[in-house]
Amino acid sequence: MHKNESFELNRAAFLAGTVAAMGAGLTDRALAASPAGNAPAGPLPSPERLLGQLMAGNKRFVDNDFPDQSRVAVKRELLADSQAPFAAILGCADSRVIPNLIFVQGLGDLFVVRVAGNCPDDLVIASLEYTVEHLGTRLVMVLGHQNCGAVKAVYSAVKDGTKLPPHLSTIQNLIAPGINSVVKAGGSIMDAIEANVRAAMKDLRTDSPTLANAEKSGRIMITGGVYLLASGAVKLIE
Repeated sequence: MHKNESFELNRAAFLAGTVAAMGAGLTDRALAASPAGNAPAGPLPSPERLLGQLMAGNKRFVDNDFPDQSRVAVKRELLADSQAPFAAILGCADSRVIPNLIFVQGLGDLFVVRVAGNCPDDLVIASLEYTVEHLGTRLVMVLGHQNCGAVKAVYSAVKDGTKLPPHLSTIQNLIAPGINSVVKAGGSIMDAIEANVRAAMKDLRTDSPTLANAEKSGRIMITGGVYLLASGAVKLIE
């Protein structure tokens, strides 16, 4: 590894640790005492640890425990020239599902791709490959949500044997294969939402050798979750 590459990697690790600490609302004293605050180098946290960090943020959201936002300007300055988001979220475009709020994360913490039905097409996959390969992101979560309108529409169309109108038919083509068995079995909409998340996770592994190889090597984790609208909690999906 060249000297410049090593510097950029260490700088990315430093930014990831520092920004995550600030996003969690740590005090100046706690930040100064943290490893990220003292040294730019060191081992990167495991994907499992990052998932724990993400879910800890969701607990804060459920508990209505939000950090002080007075240091946003400092974070903006830190991130002006580069970014190192620790997690990528493939979420639905639904206005109620805002990943940075749901997980109580700040500027630079999450790389978010949002599309109706949280289904991965080529552009979505390319975006996720970019953050893993070029930004060092180590956690990829497919995030569905309760009462998803896209899944409901496709469920009804599959059940009735009809086709959604253009451009919605594009969403149907992406979602239907993953929920067909649920519809045929008479499963619930929530069953279909969870099946859609699992199908998206499978598609990321199947359609992207880049993501699949990164997961096999242990460099990243691909996981899934369903956001519950009323409680604000995220249910992890395997």
